[in-house]
Amino acid sequence: MIHSFSVENFLSIRDKQTISFEATKDKTNRDLLTVEVKPNVFINKLSVFYGANASGKSNILYAMDALFNLLCIPTYDKQNSIIHYTPFALQDDKPTCMEVTFYKDGIKFNYEVSYCKTHIIREKLTYNPTRNEADFYYREYVGIDKRPNIRFGKTLEMSAKTQTSIKDATFNNHTVLSTIAKVSLNDDASKIMHLFNWVRRRIHNINGDGAGKSMVAEINNVCKDNLKKEFYLNLLNKADFNITNMSIVDNSSNMSSEYVELIKQSSLPDEEKFIRLNDVSFTNHSDNGDFEIRSAFQSDGTKRFTELMDYLYDMVRENHIYFFDELGNRMHYDLMTYYIALMLHNSEQSQLFFSTHNILLLEEEFIRRDMVYLVDKEKSSATSLYTRVSDMGLHKNLSLYHAYKIGRLGAKPDLGSAYLDFIKEC
Repeated sequence: MIHSFSVENFLSIRDKQTISFEATKDKTNRDLLTVEVKPNVFINKLSVFYGANASGKSNILYAMDALFNLLCIPTYDKQNSIIHYTPFALQDDKPTCMEVTFYKDGIKFNYEVSYCKTHIIREKLTYNPTRNEADFYYREYVGIDKRPNIRFGKTLEMSAKTQTSIKDATFNNHTVLSTIAKVSLNDDASKIMHLFNWVRRRIHNINGDGAGKSMVAEINNVCKDNLKKEFYLNLLNKADFNITNMSIVDNSSNMSSEYVELIKQSSLPDEEKFIRLNDVSFTNHSDNGDFEIRSAFQSDGTKRFTELMDYLYDMVRENHIYFFDELGNRMHYDLMTYYIALMLHNSEQSQLFFSTHNILLLEEEFIRRDMVYLVDKEKSSATSLYTRVSDMGLHKNLSLYHAYKIGRLGAKPDLGSAYLDFIKEC
């Protein structure tokens, strides 16, 4: 679970911004909403970001996404630029700096990295396998076409041969941990491999690893897993869609024979051919009988909820971390809150981070003040600033919904009057 995160010089974030996800001493719904990762250290399972359009509320999510991608995705060409170097518009000559503290299996890790367009300048990873902090690895840039200086901690117990294998495969333009994807290692590298696999498998790309994935491909996989299919159908039915079954159907009869033949004879991968020639059919129930509806004719809300169920399935079966920009997009408000409630009630140590414009959430019982973050853009510098509501010293009886709605908390568009006087003057 992610405990805290800081970022500097990334997209709209010029100055260093540090955000904590550790729960405060407030005991409201602590058993449901927080996880005790070690004695007396509680981390929230949910974090919600509010702000006006273009304030930067999405950028903090993209920053965390960028950091974990740096940790697990290497490059195989030492000439490539670092794609996650997207500095503040007026600071493209300065490095991006990030730091994250997280817990894996009860062990605390702290990772720091600074990088520019061409190379990682410095990175440091420490952990606490016991009460004392120990080095995992340290790395610093030496020069162009020179191997970076890398030191591994003694507690990793890696042989000199294994260390050399990792060092030789680490280019200046990707992190040490991501090198694990490029090399085959012996059992003495188990600690670093386990961490790499945890980041790669449990911390997901923003909006889900399957963002933009075809529904045909998704449902085809679901239908091959009886447990997962039952999960989908149970929740679709609970969401009041009257859906009792779903299946993959051949859609070629609705296409011209020329188009079908063109697809079959093309050089497209078999999976892509399958997607283009098939469709998803949902069986809907009514008192007058069952009927079929193809995916193209389902509502946007139904399709969006179906997309999100894959990620919910992850979060309730294992411990996963997901980031969503506008979680409630295309869904009814009640459906969004139902999705969140499912995650909170059925997951153990999963985490969900998301941005939203829906202020009704601020009235929900499952929203603690230490879960809500307000984002404003400073007018003089155009940099994004992040404030946790629990740090604002608000009276405990104050309604967050009403306080936000009237502008008392900030993080809202400054729209002014609805009258367009300049038109009248013209």
